[in-house]
Amino acid sequence: MIFHCHKLILGAASPVFETMFYGSLAEKQTVKIADIKPGVFERLMDYIYAGVIDFEAIQNIEELLELYYCAEKYMIDSLHQQCVSYFAQNIKPHNVLKILDIAYQMNLDDIIYSCMCVLKHFLNSGMSLSNIILESNHHLSKNCVDLILEDNYEVRDNIICMIRAWCIAECEQNRLKVSRDSIKTVLEDIMLPDSLKDTIVSCNYTHFTPITGDKCGWIPVQRIHYKAVRPLIIGDEMNFEASISTNRFIVIKSLNINSRMLPQLNVTDVRQDTYTEKLTVEISTKCNKTRQKIYQKDHRICDVAFNGTLQVSLDEQIVLFPDILYIVRLKWGTDSLGYEYPRSILSSYGKNKQLLINFGENIYLQNWGSILNGIVCDLYK
Repeated sequence: MIFHCHKLILGAASPVFETMFYGSLAEKQTVKIADIKPGVFERLMDYIYAGVIDFEAIQNIEELLELYYCAEKYMIDSLHQQCVSYFAQNIKPHNVLKILDIAYQMNLDDIIYSCMCVLKHFLNSGMSLSNIILESNHHLSKNCVDLILEDNYEVRDNIICMIRAWCIAECEQNRLKVSRDSIKTVLEDIMLPDSLKDTIVSCNYTHFTPITGDKCGWIPVQRIHYKAVRPLIIGDEMNFEASISTNRFIVIKSLNINSRMLPQLNVTDVRQDTYTEKLTVEISTKCNKTRQKIYQKDHRICDVAFNGTLQVSLDEQIVLFPDILYIVRLKWGTDSLGYEYPRSILSSYGKNKQLLINFGENIYLQNWGSILNGIVCDLYK
C-alpha cells in the first residue's frame, strides 16, 4: 500500500521523519516501512495531519499497541502521551494480561509499567485472574509469567492459582494431558523456588478467602434427572459420597440434595409437612489414593419440606481448583436411622455457558443413584 504524503508536514511532526527526508542520508525515493501494518500507519498519518485520534475506532489491543509503537519509533511525543493515558484508563481485569504480554514482547516499557501497577493492585485486592487465563485465546509467554512473578511473588495464594491456571493452559497449548507430571514439566523453566513449584504441582486447595460479600451472580448447576431408583435408607448406609470436578476455578456456596421422603404414618400420628435436617458435610481432595480434608461441618437446617430439594449452605466459601477431584461426603447420626432419601440416576455433568461441573458417585460404597442434584457456585474472580 502506497501513502502519498508531504515530506514537510511529516518532518515537522517527527524528528525521525525530518532526518529521513532532510538529513545527510535523506531518502530520495519511496520509503519502505516493513514493521508497521498499513492500517496502523494510516492512523498515524491521520493524526499527523489532523492532530486527533479516535481511540474508540481502534478494533483491538494489538492495533492499539502498534500505534503506541509508531509514536515511540517516530518520536511523536503528543501521540505517545495520549496512548499511555488511554491505556492507563482502560486496563481492566479481562485485558491486563494480554496487554502486558504483547507489550513485553514489543519492549513497550511505559505500557509494561502501567500494566504491572494495575496487576499488582488487582492481586493485592484479592482478585483472581486465573479463570481469565483459562478462558483467553491469548496464551501468556513464559517470559511474561516470570516478569509477573518477579514483582508479585508475595501475593502467594493468588499466584498459586494463577500459575496453576497457566500450567493448564500451557498443557492444552502443547496437547498434553493435564496431570501432575505434565504440570511439573511445564514448570521446570519458571523462575520459582522448588518448594513453591511442588505446592503448585500438588495443590488442590489453599487457605485463602475469596472476596467477601454476597454475590448477585451465584450460578446454580443442576444435573439432568433420568429415572428414580431404590432410595437411600439411613441404617443400611450411614453416609453418601459423590465426586465433583470442574474446568474452572470456582467458589462453591451450597450443595443441592434430595430431602427426606415423607415417613409412613400410623392412624394416630400427627402429619408434619416439614422436618429438621441434621447431617455432617465433608469435602476432601483425592490425589494418588490419598485424601486431604478441606471442609468438615455439622449442619442443622430447620423447616425442610419432605420430598423436595434441600440446599445445604456451606459455612465457608470453598475454592475448587480445575482438574482436581473433590469428594463430597454426607454423614448422618443414629438419630436419623430409618429415614429414607429419594435417589435417582442423574447426568454425570452439569454446565452452563461459563463452566462445566463433572459429578460422579462411588458405586463401590453404595448402589447406583444419587441424592446430589447439583451445586450453587460462582467463578472465582
